[in-house]
Amino acid sequence: MSSEETSTITLRKSTKAHLESIKGKRDWNSFLEELYLQKRKKEGTDSLAKLRRLLDDKDLNSISKSSKKFRKEFRLS
Repeated sequence: MSSEETSTITLRKSTKAHLESIKGKRDWNSFLEELYLQKRKKEGTDSLAKLRRLLDDKDLNSISKSSKKFRKEFRLS
């Protein structure tokens, strides 16, 4: 990896110590990428759970059908 592809972040020593305690033998890039992906997945799961609480089965089925129809019929001119 060249220096053009890297960057440095500043954080408290205590924060770095917490992160190092769960990082294990992984390199920082892999570790932080995994944290990022886990957070994105959790946000998606949480959002879906919130929608399920707000919408009933009829609403969810309607949304699913509309989405499938849109994906099938959408074309860029």
